[in-house]
Formats: sequence, structure tokens, C-alpha cells
Amino acid sequence: MNEWRRIDSIASVRRGASPRPIGDPRYFGGDVGWVRIVDVTGSKRFLRETEQYLSPLGESLSVRVNPGDLVMSICGTLGRPIVIDMPACIHDGFVQFSNLRDTDTSFLFYALQHAEPAFCAMGQPGTQTNLNTSLVGRHVIFCPEKREQRRIAEILSTLDETIEQTEALIAKYQQIKAGLMHDLFSCGVTPDGKLRPTHSEAPQLYKESPLGWIPKEWDWDYLSNLTLKIVDGVHHTPEYVEHGIPFVTVKNLTACSGIDLTDLNHVTPWDHAMFLKRADPKPGDVLVTKDGTLGVSRIVEDQHPEFSIFVSVAQLRPITTRLRPWMLHCFFDSGAYERQLGRLSAGTGLKHIHLEHFRRFRIPLPSPLEQDAISEVARSVELVLSTEEDHRKGLLKQKHGLMHDLLTGRVRVKVAETEAA
Repeated sequence: MNEWRRIDSIASVRRGASPRPIGDPRYFGGDVGWVRIVDVTGSKRFLRETEQYLSPLGESLSVRVNPGDLVMSICGTLGRPIVIDMPACIHDGFVQFSNLRDTDTSFLFYALQHAEPAFCAMGQPGTQTNLNTSLVGRHVIFCPEKREQRRIAEILSTLDETIEQTEALIAKYQQIKAGLMHDLFSCGVTPDGKLRPTHSEAPQLYKESPLGWIPKEWDWDYLSNLTLKIVDGVHHTPEYVEHGIPFVTVKNLTACSGIDLTDLNHVTPWDHAMFLKRADPKPGDVLVTKDGTLGVSRIVEDQHPEFSIFVSVAQLRPITTRLRPWMLHCFFDSGAYERQLGRLSAGTGLKHIHLEHFRRFRIPLPSPLEQDAISEVARSVELVLSTEEDHRKGLLKQKHGLMHDLLTGRVRVKVAETEAA
């Protein structure tokens, strides 16, 4: 039996439909989900809720899908499959796979997921890149007999469950971290290493300041007086080379808990030498995103190789005898900068953190000893998050390898002879 088969030989491929005009309120407000790409990209394997719901009239002008049905996006974001787990309808940016023949739904989900890059490559240009039912139907996938399909789906779904559990744990730790960072930066720690009681719990431990209530032992100052350097990176997009010096932009600070040097562009050593005349990141410096995604802070660690930064990234070099790098990192990571930024940018329609904003930020100053204690607590929670994020990346890499092996027939799985087909 030929194990490589066209999709339209194993399933009927049906396109969704949209009631027109799309914004007519008569079509909305009922109980049937209206599947949009934002719902799919925000979900994992199963779609259990949507942002919008159709009225009976809207439903009559769309394509109904039911729990257990498999659909895939074909417009804008291409080739994103999901299993419907609710009463819903799909518009013309999706296709439904029905009447499956000798094909397991979960297996087909993973086969489509594995084929997503291929679908993206075949998208037809237009106002939005899109596919059609013919292109989808003609695509060929590896399709062994059904018992092997089920075993492959079982292996991959088990791994997906572990990934989802890890992501849930990361989300939980991020919530814990957010609360802890706020407490650390507003209350600090006592000499015995415990969190200081809040102002509402022990008002006698606090004093008024331009920053609001701060512990009596603390001082404050402008960031311009606490740094040796406040600059941003090169103000033009350089010419990239295949091999050279890493060039760090916003994406490299937001991709993980540290500075991501695995997915970046490179510049020539000559360009790098020119860029260093403005911004020269060194261990102990704090980098902060100042355009696009604002206020993401990362510390340059000792092990980092030399790199250059783009204009969207600010380089702050604290005077460490007064302001520890981790204390400065906490100022941004706790969100404490946001209220000040709003005041400094009143009426300007904030889209950037300008260098003048950085200079005028007011920073609370515990003693260097307390700053070190705060840093240790902050480091410990970030280490837990980093460990879980590394675990998640490892699982995703494992899944990618398994999908390549199992969904191409490169590695075959054994199935029990007695298992029902």
C-alpha cells in the first residue's frame, strides 16, 4: 500500500463561509462560536472558546463544525490546524476536514501541524496570503495504516500534554514573580532576609518621598546621577553578514529570560568597531527595550560574547557602588518605571522610552547590602523560571525531532497485532 497520500484522498476538504457584510450586528450575539485566527493562535490543540459568537442568522450563512471536527487556517496565518471542542462555525479563512477515510483525526492534526511550513510556502499572494481547497487537497502526507497512526498520535499528544503542563507552570511562576518583584522593589528585605512588612501593615517603617512611601532606610536619586552611561544603539540598520559579530535587537531581549544569542543577525567586525564608539555593552550593564515592546530589562552577564545593539535597545551602566545592576533590573522588571514614564510622557502618545526619560527616572536606593539581598531573591526566582523555560525548549525540540521521524516514516512505531484497526 502506498503510504504517501493526497489529503483529498483521505478526507473531504470544505471551505468555510462568511455572512456579509461581516460587521452586521444581526449575525452575532448567539451561542455558536465564530472561529477566527486570533482564537486559533491563542489556543493549543483544542478550541474551547471564541471571542465572538454567531446568531442563528449568522450561523445559517456560515459553515457549521462540531466538537471533534478538525479545521485549518488558510488565510493570513497559513496551515494552523486545531480540533474543535465546541459548537462553532468557520468563515472562509478556514477549511474543514470531514469524512475521514482510514485516517485518525488526532494523527491528521499532527500531520497538518508538521506540514505547516509547506503550506506557508505555497500560499498564493494577494491582499492576504492564502490557500484554497485544491492546494490543500493536493498536498501529500505520510499516512500509514490506522493502528500506527493512533500510536503516533498517542506519542505526540503525550509530549504535548507535558509541554502544556510546563507552560502552565511557567505562567504560574511568572505570576508569582510579578508579585514578588513588586514587593521587593517597594518594600525590600530586612537584615534577616525576609520581606519587609508593607506600608499598610507597618506604616512606622516608611517615609514619604517623591516616589511615594519608601522604607525609612532608603534614599532615592535620578538615574542620570546613578549611571556612567545612558545610550542607545546604532541609529541605522546595518548591512548584515552570514558570520560576524552578534547584533542585538528587541526580539533578542524578549525571546527568553536572558539575552537570546541563538536567533539574531550579524554585522562585520569593522561595523561593530564603529558601533562601539556609541554603545559598548559590557558585563554588568543593563539593557532595556525602548521601542516596540517597552521596558524589558536584561543584564549583560560575564559569559556573553561581544555584541552590538540597535537603536531600539538602551544601554545603562550603573555606578555599582551606589546602584547594583540587579536593583536597576528590578526597577524595570517590577514595572515600577511605568508610572513615572506616564508622568514624564503626559500628552505625548507614548510609543518610546526616550533617553531623556531614562535620565529622569527616580530610583529608590536601599543600602548596597540590602540591594544585594534583593538581588539574591530576584535571581532565585528568575533561575526557577529560566530552568522551566529551558525544559520547555527541550521538549519542543524533542517534539520537532519526533514529528520529523514519525510523520515521514523515517522511524516506524510498533503496534500490537491484536489492536483493532
